[in-house]
Amino acid sequence: MDYFFIDIDGTITDNNPDRKYPDEKIIWSNPILGVIRDVMVEERWKTEEANKKIEEYADKIIWWDYPDFIAEFNLPVEKTWEKIYKWHYDYKIVYWDTVELIKELYKKGKDLFIVSNNPIVGCLLNLKVAGLGDITGSMYFKRILGANILRGQKHQVELWKKAIAQVGVGAQKIVNIGDNISEDGTIPLKVGLKKCFVIRRDESEKEENGIIIVKNPLSILDYI
Repeated sequence: MDYFFIDIDGTITDNNPDRKYPDEKIIWSNPILGVIRDVMVEERWKTEEANKKIEEYADKIIWWDYPDFIAEFNLPVEKTWEKIYKWHYDYKIVYWDTVELIKELYKKGKDLFIVSNNPIVGCLLNLKVAGLGDITGSMYFKRILGANILRGQKHQVELWKKAIAQVGVGAQKIVNIGDNISEDGTIPLKVGLKKCFVIRRDESEKEENGIIIVKNPLSILDYI
């Protein structure tokens, strides 16, 4: 096992269950767009106009990433990023056992790739909170395969085919690690991945049809 796809949401980071971002601040089901809207308001946009422009731009670009909005609306770069960083530290938790697993796999010389429903910079923002990178990149991962590169979501078989093509090795050489039975197990197995580890901290460890459920991410090391 030398090539690993690794999920982010629910695997490396997660929403803080004890600190929920207010629903009324969210735009397009995305709190970071809400943060960007708040910066626009501070820069003297009217709230409703800022909401409208963000939604229109997101609908137009489709496979956008967060820097696109900063550039499109001429927002102060450092100020906007600081507010986005603060949101992540305020509203995200880190699964430090998964962080330790990633560092161990890296030490063993494994080729690691993020595959996520987030856009690339969205992935990097989560890795920053976990101490695994920043918005310029990550030393631990060969590539960050976000939704705006793969142009899809993880429930789609086509996304996994594109991810494999990006890596350049056969599917049978790739292992996936995530937290969702369907998106991180059943679906990637359909395209031929070798094995899929699904982290379920409240379930017993077991293996069924190529999906290995683990309570502790570090136990994945026992299979390598």
